[in-house]
Amino acid sequence: MTSRHRGTNRGDQRSSAAVGPRVLRRLVVGGSSLALAVVAFALPGPELAQAAPTALTVAEAKAQIEQLQTESEAIDQQYVSVQQQIDAGKVELSQKQSDVQVQTAKVTQTKRQVGQVALAQFQNRNVDTAARIFFTSDTDNLLSQVSTVEKVSENQNTVLQTYQEQQAALAELEHSTQTDLAVLTDQQKQLTTLRADSEAKVAESKKVLAKLTAAEQAALAAADKKAAADAQAMAEGGSSTTTATTDDTSGTSSITGTGRGAKALAFARDQLGKPYVYAAAGPNSFDCSGLTMKAWQAAGVTIPRIAAAQSRVGQVVSKADLQPGDLVFFYNAANPSHVGMYVGNGQIIHAPHTGSVVKYAALSSMPFVGARRPG
Repeated sequence: MTSRHRGTNRGDQRSSAAVGPRVLRRLVVGGSSLALAVVAFALPGPELAQAAPTALTVAEAKAQIEQLQTESEAIDQQYVSVQQQIDAGKVELSQKQSDVQVQTAKVTQTKRQVGQVALAQFQNRNVDTAARIFFTSDTDNLLSQVSTVEKVSENQNTVLQTYQEQQAALAELEHSTQTDLAVLTDQQKQLTTLRADSEAKVAESKKVLAKLTAAEQAALAAADKKAAADAQAMAEGGSSTTTATTDDTSGTSSITGTGRGAKALAFARDQLGKPYVYAAAGPNSFDCSGLTMKAWQAAGVTIPRIAAAQSRVGQVVSKADLQPGDLVFFYNAANPSHVGMYVGNGQIIHAPHTGSVVKYAALSSMPFVGARRPG
């Protein structure tokens, strides 16, 4: 009786032991699911976790667009610089390729001479000279032959040395040509990258503009138009450093200075309204440095192609001493990325950026970093 009772207890204990863990696991799993459900309910969804983007003000959009336009133009100046290197490299490569052809002809001719001299070697060059003198009865003739052979040998050595030098020169030219080709290939890739980077900046500026409402975009365009009109009115109004004369054909006044600066400015004014195009230097479109280069070229003064290089030529001019035609530089004193031409009365004429045209602007509209008077 007692043993049966004890057996029953042990059975019940085993049953409880077997059932207990399964129940516990269900409780744990169920609890975890419940906990996860509570957490999932408590946490915001992805659309709630990210705050709604703050709308841009017109001023913020304008600042962003101007920054992107500035960066795009700086890249355009790099593009022009690399293009100049490519153009110069192509000229040098063409000269080297011509030199290779000339040098190859020289090597071929010298190689032919080496063969001819080799055929003229002394027939019995392996016989000792002292032994031949001992065995020959015509010593004078033999010595004459030996002298001739030595002269031939001397000529041969000279020809061989010349041949080796010419071969080395040819090899060096060929290696240099291959190096130049590799550099040009790399620079062409740089052009592709720079163009893509510039276009990306332009595209990004358009996206920023698209964030504004139609009314805000219209207001921004109107503000730009007003600024351009104000700059034109100020530029054509004359100043203490300029002389205003009436132009009956256009109905506007023309600002002139003196000397070459006046001629350069006159050329620049004739380009008003022509579109900005990267790497363009006329006659139908311009970038900033293409315009200033051509303007001063029209005045008889040759200046470099890009803004940074233009900022290092001619006479340094202070902001207070600016005269019509002076080159004015912006954004970076060590490496200016934009250049315009001073008109007078605090105004400049320039080719601003992609999407714009050659026009007047206030000198104060961009960070001024220096000025030069080329001639």
